[in-house]
Amino acid sequence: MNPFVVLNLSLECTDQEVRAAYRQGLRQYPPETHPHQFQAIQAAYELLRTERDRWRWHLLHDDAPGTGIIETLKAFARLPGRARPPGPKAFRDLLAAAAAAAARDATGPDAPSSSPSSHSRTAY
Repeated sequence: MNPFVVLNLSLECTDQEVRAAYRQGLRQYPPETHPHQFQAIQAAYELLRTERDRWRWHLLHDDAPGTGIIETLKAFARLPGRARPPGPKAFRDLLAAAAAAAARDATGPDAPSSSPSSHSRTAY
């Protein structure tokens, strides 16, 4: 399911445009008469609600075969001119690093950092 198609949005839409398209879809397809379309609209809205969600969908979406990040990495490993594709350990390490980065992004920009900042020195 492509949420941009479900909500009839451009790829560069704003939060306000997503919210307006969601409300338009709810008016057009109420849950009492169109339960399947209603569920698709809700699912699409959840995927595109914020700018961060839209960015994450662009990066990680798996809508068509061969377009997700895993398929892209596998295709990159098979490119001609690569002396030796990375082994399974390197691939697992790359996926672990990507998962850690996604987890850091999910905490939000206001989350306190676990490492002390070099700019915050206390004068004694």
